Amino acid sequence: MTADSRVTKDLSPQNTQEMEGIVIAKVKEEDENEDHFQKVKNNVESSPQFLSRSTTMNERALLSSYLVAYRVAKEKMAHTAAEKIILPACMDMVRTIFDDKSADKLRTIPLSDNTISRRICTIAKHLEAMLITRLQSGIDFAIQLDESTDIASCPTLLVYVRYVWQDDFVEDLLCCLNLNSHITGLDLFAELEKCIIGQYKLNWENCKGISSDGAANMTGKHSKVIEKLLEATHNNALWNHCFIHCEALVSKEIPPSLMHVLKNAVKIVNFIKGSSLNSRLLEIFCSEIGINHTHLLLHTEVRWLSQGKVLRKVYELRNEIYIFLIEKQSHLANIFEDGIWITKLAYLSDIFGVFNELSLKIQGKNNDIFQYFEHILGFQKTLSLWQVRLKSDHPSYYMFPTLLQHIEENIINEDCLKEVKLEILLHLNSLSQTFNYYFPQEKFELLKKNIWMKDPFAFQNPESIIELNLEPEEENELLQLTSSFILKNYYKTLSLSTFWIKIKGEFPLLSRKSILLLLPFTTTYLCELGFSILTRLKTKKRNRLNSAPDMRVALSSCIPDWKELMNRQAHPSH
Repeated sequence: MTADSRVTKDLSPQNTQEMEGIVIAKVKEEDENEDHFQKVKNNVESSPQFLSRSTTMNERALLSSYLVAYRVAKEKMAHTAAEKIILPACMDMVRTIFDDKSADKLRTIPLSDNTISRRICTIAKHLEAMLITRLQSGIDFAIQLDESTDIASCPTLLVYVRYVWQDDFVEDLLCCLNLNSHITGLDLFAELEKCIIGQYKLNWENCKGISSDGAANMTGKHSKVIEKLLEATHNNALWNHCFIHCEALVSKEIPPSLMHVLKNAVKIVNFIKGSSLNSRLLEIFCSEIGINHTHLLLHTEVRWLSQGKVLRKVYELRNEIYIFLIEKQSHLANIFEDGIWITKLAYLSDIFGVFNELSLKIQGKNNDIFQYFEHILGFQKTLSLWQVRLKSDHPSYYMFPTLLQHIEENIINEDCLKEVKLEILLHLNSLSQTFNYYFPQEKFELLKKNIWMKDPFAFQNPESIIELNLEPEEENELLQLTSSFILKNYYKTLSLSTFWIKIKGEFPLLSRKSILLLLPFTTTYLCELGFSILTRLKTKKRNRLNSAPDMRVALSSCIPDWKELMNRQAHPSH
């Protein structure tokens, strides 16, 4: 049989039908098997037990990783702490309370150094997006900014923002910019413009207040950062020189004779604290004789409360320091033999203690401008009263308790006491003049014109409202406002800013005017607080750390949306 005949026989109609039947049967069998396995697969994947063991367990581990990273950043800890401290401690606790199997499940949580760093960066971007979304809605805001250097001598610019959100003012870190070493004032403004306008897409016209210190890199004639910022806002913003820095500048106004006392006190402290042996010996000596305070404090210019505390310790330990210096054969011991010097030291410890109290009053968050000016104005009046007391025929020293006690416990020559009194009067007069320079009456005039914002219910009758020189619509709103007993209860229980924000729908004109006055910062307290956090984050061992993400998470007022973070992790391309 030839090949052609075999092919012809194989392709005959009968054989062809038999082959088609076999193929169809095999296809049906394969389809049935595939459907069976697909059903089994779907049943397994849809079972609750499968989900809890795979997807849910991974999600819980991922969320736990984020929560640990969040706590590490909030507590300003090293990123390695999660893997080296937190995880072993958690495993020990779970193993002790439950069992080894439960403790081993914690190993599935990714907590390595690099993982924690990535988590912090992700959380920081998330918090930044939340803040910028709020500000991009067109709401008014105010900023405070300050520049300093970190442990690696790299300039860092901190910018905080205050804005209205829901029922109160919210203060948050707007940006933390790592700058070049040789940056100029114009470069500083360019970096701000690049970040706030270029990256965040914010409108400078919505900025209603700018606060900074009076340093040359901000307000100097060659820098003009503040001037450029005010131009960018079309002069709609109000610039405030930080009240705390102003008060610190006032405290530096000291007559030469009192400055001599301060410098000698610092020399004595440096002699003792500059040597670890001298410092230890003085502490041992004070402990042996039962003195409550056993060590001195160093004076630091950047610490606002430094001078008062240093002088207080020197005066309280004057006898012990004198004996110690004699044993050390130091010529500084001769200073304590001068009675006038000790009397002036007592006065300086008192007056700088008063400065410390004032400084603490004007520090803190969410204080309104009326409270700050009340503290400053009250202190100015106090200085005038003290001068009148000292100029009287029978001068009183009740306002300086340490000095008064020193005079009562020691025999002081009348001529010496008269000399000290003249020095005090000269100092108080100099302080009054400096306060008037840094806190001029023009600043108080704006508050006097808008005193109704502080207590609107003090103007009950139409005659008192007319004296405020308000617009007719504003007068009508104020009259309606002061007639409401419910709103009066709100005023008693709420903060001033919260009160005006709460009634902005019912009294839009008065509320808008009040919010614009209360919104600007009056100090750079938050920036100073941020720099303290920076010193904890960026240490000698972590001097190459990019501190911006950690600073964002540590200082942000926003609360992360963990569901959104988890969804973003599950869909990284979105």
